[in-house]
Amino acid sequence: MTPARSGLVFTIIIVISIGVSFFVSLLAWRGDSLQLSLFQDIALSEGIVLLPAMLMATVCGAEVGEIFRFKKIKISTCMLIILFMICMQPLISLVNAISLLFSDNMAIKIAEDLITQDTSFFSVAVAIAVIGPIAEELAFRGVIYAGLRRSGRLLGAILLQALLFGLMHLNINQMSYAFVLGIAWGILNEVTGSLWPGLIGHFMINIGGAISGFVLVRYFPDALEMEYSTNDLLMSIMFDAMLTVLFTGLAILLLLKIAANEPGGKFRLIRIFRGHDLKVITKDGKEELIKRPPVFSVPVVIGIIIAVIEMIGILVMQMQLS
Repeated sequence: MTPARSGLVFTIIIVISIGVSFFVSLLAWRGDSLQLSLFQDIALSEGIVLLPAMLMATVCGAEVGEIFRFKKIKISTCMLIILFMICMQPLISLVNAISLLFSDNMAIKIAEDLITQDTSFFSVAVAIAVIGPIAEELAFRGVIYAGLRRSGRLLGAILLQALLFGLMHLNINQMSYAFVLGIAWGILNEVTGSLWPGLIGHFMINIGGAISGFVLVRYFPDALEMEYSTNDLLMSIMFDAMLTVLFTGLAILLLLKIAANEPGGKFRLIRIFRGHDLKVITKDGKEELIKRPPVFSVPVVIGIIIAVIEMIGILVMQMQLS
């Protein structure tokens, strides 16, 4: 994998996602409907994310260990990751609240579309909290990040994969907090050398969303119809901001503890911010840097532009309907 191939994977995901969305909208406009069960809907959306990534990795002959970094981590590290994600929650809530000033709450809208009176909680939990995290972590912190980190610019690779992960959702609301989560999971991935932290964190976020969505849709449907004023959101932002100052500081301390708890974790954490150059010894005994590809590439820029245009279009439509 290379940064350019990672960018191509992202662009393919975006193009297919927009194409499928347009096809479904066209069917609805014609009076037809695509009747999918919860699992079929999730399988389709996550398949669009995972399959292009897996195909690209296969075609490129990428090393399995480079992509599927399922390195064992300590049980104590898992506990620290759970605490880390709990401490990240105020920041996620803050970013989400800020995004709601400009966008609808897409997570709730998606929950309304997926969860019906006939849907069991087990089905919701498996579809949203298991299938989604596995597919998205393998695609973004697996295949795409593996290519981007070949640039040697680890911080840039982490930030870019987080941006792509956010843009993949194709709406401002989910993009905002997905970007923050993508950074956190990217750093944990690099520090531990494993995909497990991202899977644990992703599961926690999604199971929380599945529980709240299921409870709201099934037992408090009237709450979904409530509209919150700008003043309500601003009050929520102020409260979340105060909590964020405290709990994000604790999250940083927990990150340092995670790095210290895993063998080589401290070195890998420092390397994120210092860069990662590769050197070879030439025949005359001199050190020479290996030229690395840039983290940004033409395919990834094209994909970002397409995603941003689509998101702007969706935002304009939301504004016209409101």
